[in-house]
Amino acid sequence: MSPLWAVALPLLGACGVLLVPRRWARELSAAAGVVTWLAGLVVAVPQLGAAQGEAVTYATLATGAVPITLTLAVDGLAALMVLLATSVALAVLVYSVAYLREDPRYPTYAFLVLVFTAAMTTVVLADDFFVLLVGWEVMGACSYFLIGHFWERSDARAGAVKAFVMTRLGDIGLLFGIFVFGVAVGSFRISAANDAADAGDLSTTTATVAMLLVLCGVVGKSAQFPLHTWLPDAMPGPTPISALIHAATMVAAGVYLVARLLPVLDLSSVASSVLAVVAAISMLLAALFALGQDDLKRVFAWSTVSQLAYMFGALAVGGYAAGIFHLMSHGAFKALLFLCAGAVAHAVGSTSMSAMGGLWSRLPVTAATMGIGLLALAGLPPVVGFFSKDAVLGVVVDAALHGGSVTDWLLLISSAGTVLVTAAYALRAWLMVCFGTPSAAVADVEAAAHEPPWLMRGPLVVLAAVTLFGGLVLLSPQVLVDPSDPDTEFLHPEIAVTATLGVLVVIGLVYAGWRRSGRRDPAGLMPTRLREFCAREAGFDEAYDNAFARPTRRMADGVVANDRDVVEPYVRGSAFAARGMGAVLRLAQNGNVQVYLSAAVVGAVLVVVAVAAVAGVVGS
Repeated sequence: MSPLWAVALPLLGACGVLLVPRRWARELSAAAGVVTWLAGLVVAVPQLGAAQGEAVTYATLATGAVPITLTLAVDGLAALMVLLATSVALAVLVYSVAYLREDPRYPTYAFLVLVFTAAMTTVVLADDFFVLLVGWEVMGACSYFLIGHFWERSDARAGAVKAFVMTRLGDIGLLFGIFVFGVAVGSFRISAANDAADAGDLSTTTATVAMLLVLCGVVGKSAQFPLHTWLPDAMPGPTPISALIHAATMVAAGVYLVARLLPVLDLSSVASSVLAVVAAISMLLAALFALGQDDLKRVFAWSTVSQLAYMFGALAVGGYAAGIFHLMSHGAFKALLFLCAGAVAHAVGSTSMSAMGGLWSRLPVTAATMGIGLLALAGLPPVVGFFSKDAVLGVVVDAALHGGSVTDWLLLISSAGTVLVTAAYALRAWLMVCFGTPSAAVADVEAAAHEPPWLMRGPLVVLAAVTLFGGLVLLSPQVLVDPSDPDTEFLHPEIAVTATLGVLVVIGLVYAGWRRSGRRDPAGLMPTRLREFCAREAGFDEAYDNAFARPTRRMADGVVANDRDVVEPYVRGSAFAARGMGAVLRLAQNGNVQVYLSAAVVGAVLVVVAVAAVAGVVGS
């Protein structure tokens, strides 16, 4: 099957959802999700593990310089990403049939989800930078509308605008990075840029400039420091959208792009070091912020920022296979966690953890599947998160111990700290939601709570099974191995044992703190300043507001005042003068012939007098 079908079919489904009667939109969107998933299987499965894919060019656009080609290609990396995007999209569409059953805007919602799926597929299949950029920007536009789906809520509108502005800010760098590649390589083909890097035809300086610009777009799209604050504020959107866009697909596009351009990144130690530092800061800060949040979805949002940083850290030290393995693993267990959060909200009408407790007895399937997802997040065996996080830690440790730079050691220290903090907030979330005693405000609601419909439970069970048994991918590691390093190792027993022991110690401490706090929030036992630091998220939004937003508003106010008090008076004065002169001239044009003759006589007399005066002056 042509890879173009993987893009076209969700677009056709999106159009169909808008055209059919509203009562059929839910079923048709789910059917479109199934068809898209089947198309993804047909396109992707034959290419799993392939080092290179056959590119198909459908059209060429002449620009007068470097042509733009509509080219799609499927190799092993693209195949994995297609499977991830279409699988999570299918789970979300099925889940949404029940979750948003009463939503009057469901056709628009389903349309945007399917368009988003087509855009993500375009990004991962594109072999031309501008084709990738089209999918990249369409994803951003769909994200804006989906985050703001509940537009009657002010936090949803604000979150949508913030996400759009911050990601677009980073995309400016990506656009200029594409220009640099086009000029340096003579082509906008991604494969051409990688071939030039492998052949030594791309200078270190060019690779550094191009990758630093590309990383601007990557940092924005994947919510990494310093453009990291938009992702938690995007949580007012529908929970299935958080699973699709903010856990498994759009935010993962940045990781995919770096992995796709890894041969170019390897040429630049500067770009690699910058990426490592960004990853080190992002993973630990986001984990700490997750530890201080009360909203369950916000905890998972910060967790996403942290886990994406793990992937970037692996890629920064050349760990292609480890980074992609964790990308796939994270896509499964984080989509599961967000959908579990939706099931909890569906049951009790809230995602505030401080108001929850005791849901294990009321929602056993939801609680159990959430436990599996959190187990993967903490990186404990035997779930897939244990294996993928061990792979990441393995390449980071190897880079630091074998001639590692300062940035490699910084990445190692941050990764080790993040492992421990992640275990703390994962257990904290599970204990507060599933055990203990709910607050009086929701006690009656929780007493009547029950499991969601099977259209919602089904995706939870499937994703939990993938999370639980996903480590079996190691039985056929050729689907993940870096083509340039066929001897890639995934299992590191010493690291796995050490990390697991550290996690178990943290789990014991958190559990003891939970019991000591009366089975409420164990974070209350943290030092006050640290707790406030985590809860306020280090005040990044306030700092950005003071550094950028307020000065911009003041400059805008100055421009308005200058226009009002300086420019406008001159404009109005000119108009007043013109009207006054017109009024004076109009007095002379009153239609009275006697006035005209009198004026002519007076004028003639004045001319004679003037001439005589001039002649007298000249004669003297």
